[in-house]
Amino acid sequence: QEKPGSVPVVVKIFTTLIKKFLDAYRDTVRIVKHFNLIKLNGNFIIIRIFIIRFFYSFSFIRNFKKIKYINKIMTTSYFTNPKLNLFNDVKQIDELGYSKTYNIKKSLRDQILNMIFSSKDLDVKKINLPVLELVKNKKENLETYFLRLKEKKISRVTGSLDLKNNLILREFLTSKEILAIVKNYLNTKVVSINAAFFISNPVETSENEKYSNAQFFHWDNDFKKFLKFYIYLTDVDESSGPHLYVEKSHKYKYKQHQLCRLFSDNNIFTSYKNIKEFNGKSGSAFFVDSYGLHKAKVPTKNSRILLNVHFGSGRILYTPNDIIINLE
Repeated sequence: QEKPGSVPVVVKIFTTLIKKFLDAYRDTVRIVKHFNLIKLNGNFIIIRIFIIRFFYSFSFIRNFKKIKYINKIMTTSYFTNPKLNLFNDVKQIDELGYSKTYNIKKSLRDQILNMIFSSKDLDVKKINLPVLELVKNKKENLETYFLRLKEKKISRVTGSLDLKNNLILREFLTSKEILAIVKNYLNTKVVSINAAFFISNPVETSENEKYSNAQFFHWDNDFKKFLKFYIYLTDVDESSGPHLYVEKSHKYKYKQHQLCRLFSDNNIFTSYKNIKEFNGKSGSAFFVDSYGLHKAKVPTKNSRILLNVHFGSGRILYTPNDIIINLE
């Protein structure tokens, strides 16, 4: 029985539905315009994005499609550990929302770093020599580049990498071991892949900058289902802006967190007990289902470079640099 003066359950449900509908409409307009999605995907993308932003904001709809489990040990030439247990790795993502931490080989890490610092998206912030090279002729290396960003109070530099022309990165992200995890978790025939880099710096940031830098807790809703694959390209500890993830929140969130909003640290830390902090050496890599609550901590001492790769179920291009892979 309802308490006197309380809001009826039906009214609460209806109010939530209206809020989700308005959120979906607002986000669809913003996303389609910001990413120029009609040019990349055609007019029907508006309907597809709205369906994702509204219907797939509900956990029971998003998690309705079952995960495929295959009991298989795979060999890999990209990770320092040559063996990958497909069943255990996918099972952990399904249960916790994140994978174990892998380590890519140093040669691959250095190649990815050089791709980033060859990117046109760095614009005037670009360094003058290939990354990790020692200072010569008064030109700068990675350390002096970070110092220059701090002096200019630049909190973040970001851009997407061209997967159509970066063959080394494309071969890695479409390798049999990576796609095996993706295919089994997403249970899809087609996957869209995007790779973006993020350089975060320990400078004082405004609330608006923290919003843009994904430094408030939030959850993503870009595909019917998707995985993010993060690769640390510098050492990351608690002072370098590590990734935080609320364990199991890809399956269940409290009512106050079911709308696509930004949430304060205090709100999340007082609501959930198990929050995973990803620290690791350069080359550390891990998968997360970012429909779960997550954020990047603000760097307080050291800069951080991260590669953020999304594997989305279905055909949606968010940038001209994205690729679509048929998994059949």
